[in-house]
Amino acid sequence: MDALSEAIVRLLRRQEETERRLAAIEESLRGGAELNSQAKNQPAPQQREKPCEAVPIQPEPFVKATPSAPTEPPRIPKGATNHQDSARAQQERPHAFETQIGLTWISRIGAITLVFAAAFIFKYAIDNQWIGEAGRVALGVAAGLLTIGIGDRIWTSGQKIYSQAISALGVAILYLAFYASFGFYHVLSQSLAFVMMALITALGGALALRYGAPAMAALALIGGYLTPLLVSTGEDHPIFYFGYIVLLDLGAAALVRVRKWLGLELLAFCATALLYAVWFADRFSAGKETVATIFALLFYVLFLIAEQPVVVIAAQALGALVMAFIWPSNALSYLALGTAIGAAGLGAADRRKIPLLPIVAVAGFWWSYASWPGAHATPPPVGSVLLLLTVAFLLFFTWLPWRALSRRVGHAGHMELHSGDFLIAVTNAAAYYAAAYSVLVNDHHSLLGLFTVGVAIPYLGLSVALRRRQEISDPRSISFSLGIALTLLTLAVPIQFAGFRITIVWAVEGAALIWIAQRTGTRRLIFAALAVFTLALIRLWTIDSWIYPHAADYSTLVNARFLTFLASAASLWASAHWSRDRSTSLTLYLAGHVVMIWGAGLEVVGWAERTAAPQNVGNLERLSISVLMSLYALLLVIVGVISRTMINRVLGLGLIGIVVIKLYLYDVWLLGRIYRIAAFGALGASLLVTSYLYSRYRTKIEAWWRDEKTVP
Repeated sequence: MDALSEAIVRLLRRQEETERRLAAIEESLRGGAELNSQAKNQPAPQQREKPCEAVPIQPEPFVKATPSAPTEPPRIPKGATNHQDSARAQQERPHAFETQIGLTWISRIGAITLVFAAAFIFKYAIDNQWIGEAGRVALGVAAGLLTIGIGDRIWTSGQKIYSQAISALGVAILYLAFYASFGFYHVLSQSLAFVMMALITALGGALALRYGAPAMAALALIGGYLTPLLVSTGEDHPIFYFGYIVLLDLGAAALVRVRKWLGLELLAFCATALLYAVWFADRFSAGKETVATIFALLFYVLFLIAEQPVVVIAAQALGALVMAFIWPSNALSYLALGTAIGAAGLGAADRRKIPLLPIVAVAGFWWSYASWPGAHATPPPVGSVLLLLTVAFLLFFTWLPWRALSRRVGHAGHMELHSGDFLIAVTNAAAYYAAAYSVLVNDHHSLLGLFTVGVAIPYLGLSVALRRRQEISDPRSISFSLGIALTLLTLAVPIQFAGFRITIVWAVEGAALIWIAQRTGTRRLIFAALAVFTLALIRLWTIDSWIYPHAADYSTLVNARFLTFLASAASLWASAHWSRDRSTSLTLYLAGHVVMIWGAGLEVVGWAERTAAPQNVGNLERLSISVLMSLYALLLVIVGVISRTMINRVLGLGLIGIVVIKLYLYDVWLLGRIYRIAAFGALGASLLVTSYLYSRYRTKIEAWWRDEKTVP
C-alpha cells in the first residue's frame, strides 16, 4: 500500500508540473503572436528588442519535466497530503488504543488483582499459623515498601505509566497492613495506626506528585478518607475526627492548585459530605452544636473557593441546610448563620461569575428554612423570627439593584441582566412572604394586609430608583420590580379587606395605575391596570352581583352592591379620561357604562321583586329593564349634545337600538297588556325626545362631525 501511494503521488506531481509548463508555453506563444502583429507598425529597433524580451522559450522545460531531474522541490497535491494524513491517523489510532489498553488499564487491573492476591496470601498464612500477628504486619509493611521501591525504580528507568500501577499497589498493601495491625491483630494502638495510615496518605500524595499520576492521588485520598472509619472504636472525638478531614481537604486543594487535577475536588467534597453525614447521624447530640457548626463552616469555606463550579454550587446548597439541622430549636443561631452563608454565596457569585450560584444561595436559604425543624415544632418567638427573616429578605433583595446599577454594563450603556437575576427577585419575594405569612397568620391575621403592603414598598422604591438611573440600568429591571410591587399590592387587598371592599379597592388601584402610567410614560403599567380591572370585573360577576340573594335585605340604590358598581364604573371612567391611548380609553369608557347599566339593572330587578306580586314579577322586571335602558340612552344623548361628545351620542343611539330590538322581538310576546303599554309608551317618549334633540341641534351636530375631534 505504501508503494502504491508513493507511485500515485509521483504521477500526480508529474501531471501538475507538465500542466504548469504547458500553460507557460502557451502564454509565451500567445504573447509572441501579439508582438509580431504589432511589429509592422513600430520602428525597426523596437521590432528587434521586444520579441527577444517577451518570449523566453527554451527547450529546457521538456528536459526537466522528467521525474529524475526536477527543477524545484516537488509540491504534493493537497488531496494526496490529506489522504496520507488520514491513512497515517487510521494506522496510529488502533496502535494508541492498543497501547492504552495494554499499558494503562491492564497494569491497573493487574495491580488490583495483586492486592487481592496479597490478601488471600495473608488469609492463608493466618489459617495455617505460619507466622505470628506481628510478623504478618511486618511482612505486609515490608511487601508494601518493597513494591513502592520497585515502582520508583521502574519509573526512573523510563516506564512511567507502568510504574504508577506498581507504586499504587505498594500504597494499597501498606493501607491493608496497618489496618490489619489495629482492626484484626491489635498489634498497634488506635492512635499509632491512625498516624501511620495518615502518613501513607501523605506518601501516596507525594508519589502522585512525583509521577504526575492523578489516579494515584485519588487512591491515596480514598484511603485517607476511609482511615477514620477503618480504625474507629466507637468513641467520639469530633475535633480530632474533623481536623483530620480538614487536613485531607487541604491536601486535595493543594494538589488541585499545583497540578490542576480538578477531579480531586469532587472526590474530596463527596467524601467530606459523607463522613460529616455519618458522624451527624450517629454521634451528634445536644451540646455538640458549636463544634458541628465550626467545622461545617470551615468545610463550607474550603469548598466555596474550589476550582470546580459544581463543587462550589453543591457546597452552597448544603451550607444553610446543615445549619437548619444543627440548630433545630434556636432560631437566632440558625437564621443568623444561614443568612451569613447566603450572603457569602452571593459575594462569591458576584466575584467568580458562576451563573447558578446566586440562585442556589437564595433558594438554598429559603429551602433550608422550609426544612428547619423549628418552623414545624413549637413556634419560636414571632418578633425575633420575623426580624431575622426580614434581614435575610433585605439582604437578598439588594442583589437586583446591585446588579442593575453597579455591575457590568452591556450594549447601549445598559446593564444586561440574566434570567437568574429576575428569578432571584421572584424567589426571594415569594419565599419571604410565605414564611412571614405562616408566622403571622395565627395570632396576627389583622396585620397581614399591611404587612403585604410593606413588602411591596421596597420593590416600588426600587422601580423608582431604577427609573431615575435608567441610563445605566436594564429597562427590564424597572418593569420587573414594579410588577412584583403591584402583585403584592393587589394581593394585599383581599387579605386586608373583605366583601365588596375588595372590588372597590381593586378598581381604584386600576385607576391609580393608569394615572401613574400617563404621568411617568410607563406603558407597561397600563397592562397591569387592565389586569387589575379584569380582576375587579370578575369579582363583580361572580361575587358582588349576588350580595343580596333575598329581595327584602336591602334598600334600592342605598346599599353596598350598588356602591361597588358605582365605584367601579367611576374608576373606569376616570381611567378613560386619563388614558392617552384612544383604544384603551374607548375600552375603559365602554366598560364603565356596561358596569353602570349592569349595576342599575340589578337594582331595578331587586325593586321589582320587592314591590310586585309574585305573578307579576317577571313582567315588571322586563319592563323596568327596558325603561332603564331607554332612559340611560336618552341621558347619553343629552350628555353628548351638551358636551359635544360624539361617543356619548353614538352610545345613546346604539343603546336605543338595542331597546327597540328587545321590545319588538322579546317583550312584545311576554309582557302583559298593561306592562306592554307602559314599555311601548316609555320607549316612544324616549325616541321622540331623542329625535327632538337631533332636530333642534342638527346644524351644530353636523358641524361637530365635520370640524371637531370629539373624545370621551
